[in-house]
Amino acid sequence: MLISRLNLIPMTPLLMALLANCSYADEPTKDAPRIVEVQDGASLQQALEKHASKPGIVKISQPAELKCLALESKVRDEISRHALLIPENIILDLNGATLLLDLRSNSHGVRLSNHSGIRNGTVRIVRSENKGSQGIWHSAISIGAPYDDGGTPDKPGYFSKIEHWSIEDMTIDQPFAASAIQIMSEGCFGVIRRVHILDSREALLGIGMDWGSVGKMTTADDTIPRMRELWDKNEIYSTHPHDILIEDITIGNLTRNVDSNDAGVRCSACYNVRIRNVHVASAAAAVSIFGGDCGFEFAPKDLRPLAHTGYEIDGLSIDKAFRIGIVLNGLSDNVYRSSLSHGYQMQLDPAQPGLNGVVIRNTQLTGDGSPKSLGMFITAVSKVQLQNVTIKDFDIGVRIKDWINGLQFKSCDLSHNKEAQSISNSAATPQGVVFE
Repeated sequence: MLISRLNLIPMTPLLMALLANCSYADEPTKDAPRIVEVQDGASLQQALEKHASKPGIVKISQPAELKCLALESKVRDEISRHALLIPENIILDLNGATLLLDLRSNSHGVRLSNHSGIRNGTVRIVRSENKGSQGIWHSAISIGAPYDDGGTPDKPGYFSKIEHWSIEDMTIDQPFAASAIQIMSEGCFGVIRRVHILDSREALLGIGMDWGSVGKMTTADDTIPRMRELWDKNEIYSTHPHDILIEDITIGNLTRNVDSNDAGVRCSACYNVRIRNVHVASAAAAVSIFGGDCGFEFAPKDLRPLAHTGYEIDGLSIDKAFRIGIVLNGLSDNVYRSSLSHGYQMQLDPAQPGLNGVVIRNTQLTGDGSPKSLGMFITAVSKVQLQNVTIKDFDIGVRIKDWINGLQFKSCDLSHNKEAQSISNSAATPQGVVFE
Protein backbone atom coordinates (compact mmCIF):
# COMPACT_ATOMS: atom_id res chain seq x y z
CA MET A 1 0.00 0.00 0.00
CA LEU A 2 2.82 2.42 0.77
CA ILE A 3 4.36 2.11 -2.67
CA SER A 4 1.03 2.46 -4.47
CA ARG A 5 0.23 5.66 -2.53
CA LEU A 6 3.64 7.17 -3.10
CA ASN A 7 3.40 6.55 -6.83
CA LEU A 8 0.97 9.50 -6.83
CA ILE A 9 3.56 11.82 -5.25
CA PRO A 10 6.61 13.29 -7.01
CA MET A 11 9.66 11.14 -6.28
CA THR A 12 11.91 13.52 -4.38
CA PRO A 13 15.32 12.30 -3.17
CA LEU A 14 13.84 12.16 0.33
CA LEU A 15 11.07 9.80 -0.72
CA MET A 16 13.42 7.63 -2.74
CA ALA A 17 15.59 7.21 0.33
CA LEU A 18 12.62 6.55 2.56
CA LEU A 19 11.21 3.90 0.25
CA ALA A 20 14.39 1.92 0.70
CA ASN A 21 14.10 2.34 4.45
CA CYS A 22 10.38 1.43 4.54
CA SER A 23 10.95 -1.84 2.77
CA TYR A 24 13.23 -2.86 5.61
CA ALA A 25 10.94 -1.56 8.32
CA ASP A 26 7.91 -3.37 6.88
CA GLU A 27 9.68 -6.64 6.19
CA PRO A 28 12.91 -6.96 8.18
CA THR A 29 13.04 -10.69 7.52
CA LYS A 30 11.10 -13.40 5.75
CA ASP A 31 11.26 -15.53 8.89
CA ALA A 32 8.24 -15.74 11.18
CA PRO A 33 8.29 -13.51 14.28
CA ARG A 34 9.94 -15.03 17.31
CA ILE A 35 7.41 -15.18 20.15
CA VAL A 36 8.60 -14.37 23.67
CA GLU A 37 6.94 -14.81 27.06
CA VAL A 38 7.84 -11.91 29.35
CA GLN A 39 6.68 -10.62 32.73
CA ASP A 40 8.25 -7.16 32.95
CA GLY A 41 10.72 -4.80 31.35
CA ALA A 42 13.77 -6.65 32.66
CA SER A 43 12.67 -9.99 31.19
CA LEU A 44 11.74 -8.27 27.91
CA GLN A 45 15.22 -6.72 27.74
CA GLN A 46 16.76 -10.15 28.31
CA ALA A 47 14.60 -11.64 25.56
CA LEU A 48 15.60 -8.93 23.10
CA GLU A 49 19.28 -9.41 23.84
CA LYS A 50 18.91 -13.17 23.47
CA HIS A 51 17.53 -12.75 19.96
CA ALA A 52 19.80 -9.86 18.94
CA SER A 53 22.22 -12.09 17.03
CA LYS A 54 19.62 -12.77 14.33
CA PRO A 55 17.76 -9.93 12.55
CA GLY A 56 13.98 -10.04 12.59
CA ILE A 57 10.80 -9.45 14.55
CA VAL A 58 10.50 -10.29 18.22
CA LYS A 59 6.84 -10.47 19.26
CA ILE A 60 5.39 -10.46 22.76
CA SER A 61 3.13 -13.49 23.18
CA GLN A 62 0.02 -11.66 24.36
CA PRO A 63 -1.19 -8.21 25.44
CA ALA A 64 -0.10 -7.31 28.97
CA GLU A 65 1.08 -4.39 31.08
CA LEU A 66 4.83 -4.59 31.57
CA LYS A 67 6.49 -2.37 34.15
CA CYS A 68 9.89 -1.10 33.01
CA LEU A 69 12.44 0.40 35.40
CA ALA A 70 15.65 2.09 34.28
CA LEU A 71 18.40 -0.34 33.25
CA GLU A 72 21.98 0.04 32.07
CA SER A 73 23.51 -1.55 28.99
CA LYS A 74 26.96 -1.32 27.46
CA VAL A 75 26.82 -0.46 23.77
CA ARG A 76 30.11 -0.18 21.87
CA ASP A 77 32.09 0.89 24.94
CA GLU A 78 29.51 3.39 26.20
CA ILE A 79 26.82 3.13 28.83
CA SER A 80 23.19 3.65 27.91
CA ARG A 81 20.64 4.17 30.66
CA HIS A 82 17.07 3.44 29.56
CA ALA A 83 13.88 1.60 30.41
CA LEU A 84 14.24 -0.53 27.28
CA LEU A 85 16.86 -0.67 24.55
CA ILE A 86 15.88 -2.31 21.28
CA PRO A 87 19.02 -3.90 19.82
CA GLU A 88 20.26 -3.51 16.27
CA ASN A 89 18.29 -5.27 13.53
CA ILE A 90 15.35 -6.08 15.83
CA ILE A 91 11.76 -4.91 15.40
CA LEU A 92 9.81 -5.25 18.66
CA ASP A 93 6.15 -6.13 18.07
CA LEU A 94 4.32 -5.37 21.31
CA ASN A 95 1.25 -7.29 20.11
CA GLY A 96 -1.06 -4.93 22.01
CA ALA A 97 1.05 -4.81 25.17
CA THR A 98 1.61 -1.63 27.20
CA LEU A 99 5.02 -0.64 28.52
CA LEU A 100 4.72 1.23 31.82
CA LEU A 101 7.91 3.28 32.17
CA ASP A 102 8.82 4.04 35.77
CA LEU A 103 11.71 6.52 35.45
CA ARG A 104 13.36 7.78 38.63
CA SER A 105 16.72 9.01 37.28
CA ASN A 106 18.15 10.67 34.18
CA SER A 107 17.43 8.07 31.52
CA HIS A 108 15.81 7.33 28.21
CA GLY A 109 12.46 5.62 27.90
CA VAL A 110 12.41 3.19 24.97
CA ARG A 111 15.63 3.75 23.03
CA LEU A 112 16.15 2.61 19.45
CA SER A 113 19.36 1.37 17.85
CA ASN A 114 20.40 1.19 14.21
CA HIS A 115 17.98 -0.81 12.04
CA SER A 116 15.51 -1.28 14.86
CA GLY A 117 11.88 -0.48 15.48
CA ILE A 118 8.84 -0.72 17.71
CA ARG A 119 5.21 -1.34 16.72
CA ASN A 120 1.71 -2.38 17.75
CA GLY A 121 1.35 -1.24 21.35
CA THR A 122 1.42 1.52 23.94
CA VAL A 123 4.18 3.30 25.82
CA ARG A 124 3.02 5.11 28.96
CA ILE A 125 5.23 7.12 31.33
CA VAL A 126 3.95 6.38 34.83
CA ARG A 127 6.72 8.08 36.83
CA SER A 128 9.21 10.82 36.01
CA GLU A 129 11.64 11.97 38.70
CA ASN A 130 15.18 13.39 38.89
CA LYS A 131 15.53 14.13 35.18
CA GLY A 132 17.54 16.77 33.39
CA SER A 133 16.03 19.59 31.37
CA GLN A 134 16.46 18.05 27.92
CA GLY A 135 13.23 16.82 26.35
CA ILE A 136 14.87 13.52 25.36
CA TRP A 137 15.21 12.49 29.00
CA HIS A 138 12.13 10.51 29.98
CA SER A 139 10.66 10.77 26.50
CA ALA A 140 8.53 7.74 25.72
CA ILE A 141 10.63 6.80 22.68
CA SER A 142 13.98 8.32 21.75
CA ILE A 143 16.46 8.15 18.89
CA GLY A 144 19.98 9.54 19.07
CA ALA A 145 22.29 11.11 21.61
CA PRO A 146 21.48 13.93 24.05
CA TYR A 147 23.58 17.07 24.14
CA ASP A 148 27.10 16.40 25.53
CA ASP A 149 26.68 12.66 24.93
CA GLY A 150 27.88 12.34 21.34
CA GLY A 151 31.47 11.28 21.92
CA THR A 152 34.37 13.04 20.22
CA PRO A 153 35.37 13.51 16.55
CA ASP A 154 38.10 10.91 17.09
CA LYS A 155 35.54 8.51 18.54
CA PRO A 156 31.90 9.48 17.90
CA GLY A 157 29.43 7.86 20.24
CA TYR A 158 27.32 4.98 18.94
CA PHE A 159 24.08 6.93 19.44
CA SER A 160 25.38 10.07 17.70
CA LYS A 161 24.13 8.50 14.45
CA ILE A 162 21.14 6.16 14.50
CA GLU A 163 19.70 5.26 11.11
CA HIS A 164 17.00 3.08 9.53
CA TRP A 165 14.55 2.93 12.41
CA SER A 166 10.76 2.82 12.63
CA ILE A 167 7.95 3.66 15.07
CA GLU A 168 4.62 2.36 13.81
CA ASP A 169 1.07 1.74 15.08
CA MET A 170 1.81 3.04 18.55
CA THR A 171 -0.07 4.93 21.26
CA ILE A 172 1.98 7.19 23.51
CA ASP A 173 0.93 8.60 26.87
CA GLN A 174 3.33 11.31 28.11
CA PRO A 175 1.84 13.13 31.13
CA PHE A 176 5.17 14.65 32.22
CA ALA A 177 7.46 17.49 31.07
CA ALA A 178 9.28 15.58 28.34
CA SER A 179 8.66 14.75 24.69
CA ALA A 180 6.44 11.93 23.55
CA ILE A 181 8.97 11.08 20.80
CA GLN A 182 12.37 12.79 20.66
CA ILE A 183 14.95 12.53 17.88
CA MET A 184 18.37 14.07 18.42
CA SER A 185 21.82 14.25 16.86
CA GLU A 186 21.92 12.36 13.55
CA GLY A 187 18.74 10.34 13.86
CA CYS A 188 18.10 9.62 10.20
CA PHE A 189 16.33 7.53 7.57
CA GLY A 190 13.46 6.91 9.96
CA VAL A 191 9.70 6.46 9.77
CA ILE A 192 7.07 7.49 12.33
CA ARG A 193 3.73 6.22 11.09
CA ARG A 194 0.23 5.70 12.51
CA VAL A 195 1.05 7.00 15.97
CA HIS A 196 -1.50 8.41 18.42
CA ILE A 197 -0.18 10.80 21.09
CA LEU A 198 -2.65 11.25 23.93
CA ASP A 199 -3.75 14.47 25.67
CA SER A 200 -1.19 15.94 28.05
CA ARG A 201 -1.05 19.05 30.22
CA GLU A 202 2.75 18.91 30.63
CA ALA A 203 4.33 17.23 27.58
CA LEU A 204 6.93 19.46 25.93
CA LEU A 205 6.37 18.13 22.42
CA GLY A 206 4.51 15.51 20.48
CA ILE A 207 7.42 14.76 18.14
CA GLY A 208 10.69 16.66 18.55
CA MET A 209 13.76 16.76 16.31
CA ASP A 210 16.87 18.58 17.53
CA TRP A 211 20.43 18.91 16.32
CA GLY A 212 23.20 17.53 18.52
CA SER A 213 26.96 17.63 18.79
CA VAL A 214 30.08 15.53 18.81
CA GLY A 215 32.60 16.97 21.21
CA LYS A 216 31.85 19.43 23.99
CA MET A 217 29.93 22.23 22.34
CA THR A 218 28.25 25.21 23.98
CA THR A 219 25.85 27.67 22.37
CA ALA A 220 25.86 30.79 24.53
CA ASP A 221 26.44 33.86 22.36
CA ASP A 222 29.76 34.74 23.97
CA THR A 223 31.14 31.21 23.47
CA ILE A 224 30.50 31.03 19.71
CA PRO A 225 33.96 32.44 18.77
CA ARG A 226 35.56 29.76 20.95
CA MET A 227 33.41 27.07 19.28
CA ARG A 228 34.77 28.22 15.92
CA GLU A 229 38.31 27.68 17.18
CA LEU A 230 37.40 24.16 18.30
CA TRP A 231 35.66 23.44 15.00
CA ASP A 232 38.73 24.60 13.07
CA LYS A 233 40.80 22.13 15.11
CA ASN A 234 38.29 19.32 14.46
CA GLU A 235 37.43 19.05 18.14
CA ILE A 236 33.67 19.56 17.65
CA TYR A 237 31.01 19.32 14.98
CA SER A 238 27.21 19.43 14.93
CA THR A 239 24.88 16.58 13.99
CA HIS A 240 21.42 16.90 12.43
CA PRO A 241 18.26 14.78 12.08
CA HIS A 242 17.43 14.12 8.45
CA ASP A 243 15.46 12.01 5.99
CA ILE A 244 12.53 11.36 8.28
CA LEU A 245 8.94 10.59 7.26
CA ILE A 246 6.17 11.48 9.75
CA GLU A 247 2.88 10.14 8.45
CA ASP A 248 -0.70 9.51 9.64
CA ILE A 249 -0.27 10.93 13.13
CA THR A 250 -2.94 12.07 15.58
CA ILE A 251 -1.94 14.28 18.49
CA GLY A 252 -4.37 15.14 21.27
CA ASN A 253 -4.62 18.27 23.39
CA LEU A 254 -1.12 19.41 24.39
CA THR A 255 -2.12 22.24 26.70
CA ARG A 256 1.30 23.37 27.95
CA ASN A 257 1.46 26.86 26.48
CA VAL A 258 4.70 28.62 27.40
CA ASP A 259 5.79 29.62 23.88
CA SER A 260 5.71 28.36 20.29
CA ASN A 261 8.30 25.69 21.09
CA ASP A 262 5.39 23.80 22.68
CA ALA A 263 4.32 22.14 19.46
CA GLY A 264 2.79 19.04 17.99
CA VAL A 265 5.92 18.66 15.84
CA ARG A 266 9.10 20.70 16.27
CA CYS A 267 12.27 20.67 14.15
CA SER A 268 15.53 22.46 14.92
CA ALA A 269 18.39 22.48 12.37
CA CYS A 270 17.20 19.48 10.38
CA TYR A 271 16.82 18.65 6.69
CA ASN A 272 14.72 16.38 4.50
CA VAL A 273 11.74 16.04 6.82
CA ARG A 274 8.33 15.16 5.39
CA ILE A 275 5.24 15.69 7.57
CA ARG A 276 2.14 14.10 6.04
CA ASN A 277 -1.42 13.70 7.33
CA VAL A 278 -0.92 14.98 10.85
CA HIS A 279 -3.85 16.13 12.98
CA VAL A 280 -3.34 18.09 16.22
CA ALA A 281 -6.33 18.70 18.51
CA SER A 282 -4.70 21.64 20.28
CA ALA A 283 -1.25 22.97 21.11
CA ALA A 284 0.62 26.26 21.29
CA ALA A 285 1.68 25.48 17.70
CA ALA A 286 0.95 22.68 15.26
CA VAL A 287 4.41 22.63 13.66
CA SER A 288 7.44 24.77 14.54
CA ILE A 289 10.51 24.68 12.32
CA PHE A 290 13.58 26.55 13.54
CA GLY A 291 17.06 27.18 12.22
CA GLY A 292 18.47 26.25 15.62
CA ASP A 293 20.94 27.91 17.96
CA CYS A 294 23.89 27.54 15.60
CA GLY A 295 22.23 26.15 12.49
CA PHE A 296 24.86 24.44 10.34
CA GLU A 297 27.66 26.85 11.31
CA PHE A 298 29.68 23.99 12.82
CA ALA A 299 28.37 21.13 10.68
CA PRO A 300 30.75 19.09 8.50
CA LYS A 301 31.40 21.01 5.29
CA ASP A 302 29.76 18.42 3.04
CA LEU A 303 26.43 18.91 4.82
CA ARG A 304 26.22 22.65 4.30
CA PRO A 305 24.44 22.53 0.91
CA LEU A 306 21.67 20.52 2.60
CA ALA A 307 21.15 22.94 5.49
CA HIS A 308 17.43 23.45 6.24
CA THR A 309 16.33 22.00 2.88
CA GLY A 310 13.72 19.39 2.03
CA TYR A 311 10.90 20.31 4.43
CA GLU A 312 7.49 19.24 3.12
CA ILE A 313 4.16 19.52 4.95
CA ASP A 314 1.08 17.98 3.33
CA GLY A 315 -2.23 17.38 5.07
CA LEU A 316 -1.59 19.11 8.39
CA SER A 317 -4.49 20.32 10.53
CA ILE A 318 -4.90 21.78 13.99
CA ASP A 319 -8.26 22.44 15.64
CA LYS A 320 -6.98 25.04 18.07
CA ALA A 321 -3.57 26.70 18.03
CA PHE A 322 -3.10 28.80 21.17
CA ARG A 323 -0.28 30.93 19.73
CA ILE A 324 0.84 30.16 16.16
CA GLY A 325 -0.38 27.60 13.66
CA ILE A 326 2.97 27.10 11.90
CA VAL A 327 6.32 28.69 12.75
CA LEU A 328 8.90 29.03 9.96
CA ASN A 329 11.93 30.66 11.56
CA GLY A 330 15.19 29.88 9.80
CA LEU A 331 17.41 32.21 11.83
CA SER A 332 20.44 30.67 13.52
CA ASP A 333 19.91 33.08 16.34
CA ASN A 334 22.89 32.48 18.62
CA VAL A 335 25.33 32.88 15.73
CA TYR A 336 23.53 36.03 14.59
CA ARG A 337 23.64 37.64 18.04
CA SER A 338 27.28 36.65 18.51
CA SER A 339 28.16 38.49 15.30
CA LEU A 340 26.42 41.61 16.59
CA SER A 341 27.64 41.60 20.18
CA HIS A 342 30.88 39.62 20.25
CA GLY A 343 32.53 40.34 16.90
CA TYR A 344 32.11 36.81 15.61
CA GLN A 345 33.07 36.36 11.95
CA MET A 346 30.43 34.02 10.56
CA GLN A 347 31.15 31.16 8.18
CA LEU A 348 27.53 30.97 7.00
CA ASP A 349 24.86 33.65 6.75
CA PRO A 350 22.63 32.85 9.76
CA ALA A 351 19.51 34.26 8.07
CA GLN A 352 19.76 33.49 4.34
CA PRO A 353 18.79 31.29 2.69
CA GLY A 354 17.44 30.11 6.06
CA LEU A 355 14.68 27.53 5.66
CA ASN A 356 15.13 26.85 1.97
CA GLY A 357 12.40 25.51 -0.31
CA VAL A 358 9.73 24.64 2.27
CA VAL A 359 6.55 23.31 0.63
CA ILE A 360 3.22 23.36 2.51
CA ARG A 361 0.05 21.93 0.93
CA ASN A 362 -3.51 20.99 1.87
CA THR A 363 -3.30 22.36 5.38
CA GLN A 364 -5.84 23.86 7.75
CA LEU A 365 -4.81 25.98 10.73
CA THR A 366 -7.44 27.13 13.23
CA GLY A 367 -6.75 29.45 16.14
CA ASP A 368 -8.69 30.29 19.28
CA GLY A 369 -9.18 33.95 18.38
CA SER A 370 -6.88 35.21 21.11
CA PRO A 371 -5.07 38.55 20.79
CA LYS A 372 -1.63 38.39 19.12
CA SER A 373 -2.27 34.87 17.81
CA LEU A 374 -0.80 34.15 14.36
CA GLY A 375 -1.78 31.61 11.76
CA MET A 376 1.82 31.60 10.55
CA PHE A 377 5.00 33.39 11.61
CA ILE A 378 7.60 33.51 8.84
CA THR A 379 11.15 34.86 8.99
CA ALA A 380 14.52 33.89 7.47
CA VAL A 381 13.21 31.75 4.60
CA SER A 382 13.75 31.37 0.85
CA LYS A 383 11.61 29.93 -1.94
CA VAL A 384 8.70 28.88 0.27
CA GLN A 385 5.54 27.64 -1.48
CA LEU A 386 2.11 27.36 0.11
CA GLN A 387 -0.84 25.86 -1.76
CA ASN A 388 -4.40 25.19 -0.60
CA VAL A 389 -3.79 26.40 2.94
CA THR A 390 -6.70 27.68 5.03
CA ILE A 391 -5.95 29.86 8.05
CA LYS A 392 -8.78 31.09 10.28
CA ASP A 393 -9.66 32.43 13.73
CA PHE A 394 -6.33 34.14 14.42
CA ASP A 395 -5.57 37.76 15.22
CA ILE A 396 -3.30 37.84 12.14
CA GLY A 397 -3.42 35.17 9.46
CA VAL A 398 0.22 35.43 8.34
CA ARG A 399 2.95 37.53 9.95
CA ILE A 400 5.83 38.06 7.51
CA LYS A 401 9.01 39.46 8.99
CA ASP A 402 12.69 39.72 8.05
CA TRP A 403 14.99 37.94 5.59
CA ILE A 404 12.35 36.72 3.17
CA ASN A 405 13.53 35.79 -0.33
CA GLY A 406 10.62 34.19 -2.14
CA LEU A 407 7.27 33.38 -0.50
CA GLN A 408 4.37 32.28 -2.68
CA PHE A 409 0.76 31.79 -1.56
CA LYS A 410 -1.44 29.97 -4.08
CA SER A 411 -5.14 29.22 -3.49
CA CYS A 412 -4.82 30.07 0.19
CA ASP A 413 -7.68 31.43 2.31
CA LEU A 414 -6.71 33.98 4.95
CA SER A 415 -10.03 35.78 5.05
CA HIS A 416 -11.42 34.59 8.38
CA ASN A 417 -8.93 36.36 10.63
CA LYS A 418 -9.02 39.81 12.22
CA GLU A 419 -6.24 40.76 9.80
CA ALA A 420 -5.30 38.60 6.81
CA GLN A 421 -1.58 39.35 6.69
CA SER A 422 1.01 41.67 8.17
CA ILE A 423 4.42 42.51 6.76
CA SER A 424 6.62 44.10 9.40
CA ASN A 425 10.41 44.10 9.16
CA SER A 426 13.23 45.66 11.12
CA ALA A 427 16.36 44.05 9.65
CA ALA A 428 15.67 43.26 5.97
CA THR A 429 12.81 44.10 3.64
CA PRO A 430 10.95 40.95 2.47
CA GLN A 431 11.47 40.11 -1.20
CA GLY A 432 9.34 38.08 -3.60
CA VAL A 433 6.16 37.81 -1.53
CA VAL A 434 3.30 36.81 -3.85
CA PHE A 435 -0.37 36.09 -3.16
CA GLU A 436 -2.22 34.34 -6.00
